[in-house]
Amino acid sequence: MENTDLINEEWRHVLSLLPGDLEASCEEKLALVRRRRISSAEDLLRLCLGYSLCDMSLRQLAAWSTVAGLGELSDVAILKRLRHASEWLGHLVLQMLQKRGVTRQVPGCQVRILDATTIQRPGSKGTDLRLHASFDLAGQRLSALELTDASGGETFKRHRVQAGEIVLGDRGYAHGAGIASILRQQGHVVVRGHWQNLPLKSARGKKVDTIALMSLVGDGEVGDWPVVVEDGRDRFPMRMIVIKKSAPAAECEREEIEKEARRKGRTPDPRSLRAAGYVMVVTDLAETELSATQALELYRFRWQIEMEFKRLKGLHHLDHVRAKDENLARTYVFGKLLGAVIVEEMTEGALAFFPWGFPLSAEAA
Repeated sequence: MENTDLINEEWRHVLSLLPGDLEASCEEKLALVRRRRISSAEDLLRLCLGYSLCDMSLRQLAAWSTVAGLGELSDVAILKRLRHASEWLGHLVLQMLQKRGVTRQVPGCQVRILDATTIQRPGSKGTDLRLHASFDLAGQRLSALELTDASGGETFKRHRVQAGEIVLGDRGYAHGAGIASILRQQGHVVVRGHWQNLPLKSARGKKVDTIALMSLVGDGEVGDWPVVVEDGRDRFPMRMIVIKKSAPAAECEREEIEKEARRKGRTPDPRSLRAAGYVMVVTDLAETELSATQALELYRFRWQIEMEFKRLKGLHHLDHVRAKDENLARTYVFGKLLGAVIVEEMTEGALAFFPWGFPLSAEAA
């Protein structure tokens, strides 16, 4: 199915999948202040999806708006309406993802997964925008979605957690200040460690040689050592948990390290190449609350978010945004996300279709 079908032939179906309070949420988010020509939330949403999901230019969108009966609008008039729609679109994405959920295989404890992905503007070779996501694993829903500029780095500090909640993060979140912010909120962390970015200390305050400890772990073994993370004058007891990678997995990461070093005209750090053979996870939870093996298994859930971002970038080109204007770029990104969720809803509905209206057996369901 072509993306343009969603805003034309399939539009009635698309509307049936969306939240029922489109008009109310559109008004609440101030997405449609002036209702001249584009007088409804439904029409505004069609314009937004035409721009983002269908990748129409403003001129093409103006022509399509006339043909589709939405109204005769100039490029400038459409631009103004799109620029005001980003917050509303973000709200709709959050509602849709909360309804869909992330996974049905979850641990019994309350767990939140944090991750972020980068987005580039036209002609850019760096990071222009960063999309931050927070998933409530136990509740099977997205709990927060935030789009920032490049200065909005990955850090636990931007997130609020409940007492007792476990937060999962990759190496980008492995910083003392961020970990401390979660622990001060009486939450817990399970975070992928990094030998360089996260200095670990012993109980006596001596710097821990993480690579030397890693080297003690053999095939099929799991290492578990008490360490300390510092933030200012505060010291937090933690555990450093290590497992040795398989040879192919280790070689794959070493190739990535060497490739990145060549790109920057540098020689790979031998310590990074050694550390590439292991996975290190750091947590404040005691062994009686979370064994080393359980901590590693729990961290694996984070890959669900990683795979979701990769899939969106690959199928819907989320990693690049056409607009240079900040508000227009936000509309484009959230429109892409909303369109991706709609496509998945329609695809899954088609796969689950029974001509006779019900499954033949419990196993088929």
